[in-house]
Amino acid sequence: MLAALGLFTDTHTEGESRVRKKISHALGKVGLGRISTGEYQANLNGLNMFFGAVLGFVLTGTETLDSWQFGKILMLLAGAVVSILYISSSRNRVLYSIFALLLSLAFPEFVDFVIQAEDLVPDKIRPTLVVWTVMTILVEFWGRERDQPPQT
Repeated sequence: MLAALGLFTDTHTEGESRVRKKISHALGKVGLGRISTGEYQANLNGLNMFFGAVLGFVLTGTETLDSWQFGKILMLLAGAVVSILYISSSRNRVLYSIFALLLSLAFPEFVDFVIQAEDLVPDKIRPTLVVWTVMTILVEFWGRERDQPPQT
């Protein structure tokens, strides 16, 4: 099915190729064309720093938890963050994108299930993880320029 959507192949009809070129050209005119390797790295670094800080802010409602509950939540949250980071670091980026998005969407319920308690994580954790995941997916799948050899 994914191959039929053209996600893993470069086989497109001539009409699709023309449309892609027109879209790419239009995006390039407004500065939204392919990004360089430096821009790609800057995007990921900025997202990771920003959302890491936001997670710290979002967790401010957890001081009422006992140490074990807090530790378990940190362990689960670390797993969610690692799955988001794997989107840009793994050759299985499509699978990690799907996994990270599903985990982000269901994170509060996942925590409740694993810890056998209800409403332990702040309600802002879900949108934080979802937006981080979606932004990482956008950056990862945005068209990139081919690396140019160093000029001498």
